[in-house]
Amino acid sequence: MSRKLLSTIFAFAFLFLSLFLIPNSEAEEVLTGGSEHIHLNMKEASDLSPETWGDITKEAVKENPPRSWSSQTADLTRTREWKDVGTWTAAKGNEFDVSLSGPVKFNLWWRETDSGQTDDYNAQVQYRFRLNLDGESAAFYTDENNGDSHECQESEPCEWTGQVGNINFSSAPKGSIFEIEIEYWAFSDIEIYYDNVSFDSGAAFGADAIKFGNTQISGRTVSFNFVQAWNTNVNEAITGDYITLMVGGVDLINSEQKNGFPKIEDGVAYDFNGTEIKSTKITWYVDDEYAKLDQTAISFSLTKKSSQAAPPIVINTVDILAQSEGESEEEGVLGLPGFNLIFALISLVLVTKLRREV
Repeated sequence: MSRKLLSTIFAFAFLFLSLFLIPNSEAEEVLTGGSEHIHLNMKEASDLSPETWGDITKEAVKENPPRSWSSQTADLTRTREWKDVGTWTAAKGNEFDVSLSGPVKFNLWWRETDSGQTDDYNAQVQYRFRLNLDGESAAFYTDENNGDSHECQESEPCEWTGQVGNINFSSAPKGSIFEIEIEYWAFSDIEIYYDNVSFDSGAAFGADAIKFGNTQISGRTVSFNFVQAWNTNVNEAITGDYITLMVGGVDLINSEQKNGFPKIEDGVAYDFNGTEIKSTKITWYVDDEYAKLDQTAISFSLTKKSSQAAPPIVINTVDILAQSEGESEEEGVLGLPGFNLIFALISLVLVTKLRREV
């Protein structure tokens, strides 16, 4: 076999390797994520959002609903009537279509006022909660159905909860408007609390509102992309350690990360029925050189991890791993962007030159 023929064979071999066998660092991104409970928090300015303040020193909003009771005969007796507590609305709507499922869990932090605790009447509070979707009732709960009434003669608020098994809609198209309406009646004055991590009043229901992209491992870092149906400030979830990386089953404390980590940046864009939505990318640094990064997990929540209404979602890094350490852009020549294409072009030039010489 001649030297020129042998060179030609090697050139074709390099071309084959460059096109088919050398791994591509840009793996296809696939979104995953099923129905999980998401909690819509009552926010200041009558807003409604899954976002929870990460700052634990942030004071809750405290409000006194309109008085529900009336005094009769020098306050020897009292009557009561239903009063509106308020309406909270997610006015911006969801960014993409979501499926919905029950149960629907309502909660409200409240207490009798100081003056109410010193009068001669128990509050005997009862609540009505309604979740609306585009002005239509999606779920309704009332204490009247079971005859329950509630007391909270405490210095700190108590949590009221109510639950219904079903939601009246199976899906919410893009741009749907969710809102919560609350009514109450009582024989004494009350106050309600909401919009901080301790007093997270609102409503929770099942929805595929969080979509996860692929995870990547690069050197000592682990990152992942996600898309959310309701835009929230991800910095709050990082500050509050609601979204964390778990190493050896233990959550890394975000504030103790190496300088500059966790990194929050724009991720890849995804198409939702013709609408392009940019994902959020979070990257953690693991300084434990013995940690097995492919055995880490991501704990995802937008509220406190102890929440019973919307527990954290835990995703094993390896289950949605798209790019490993050997494929990283930071790990040597083969990780260079476009390296496969460059290598293929060089191989084509080499093949062409050798064919001419033959």
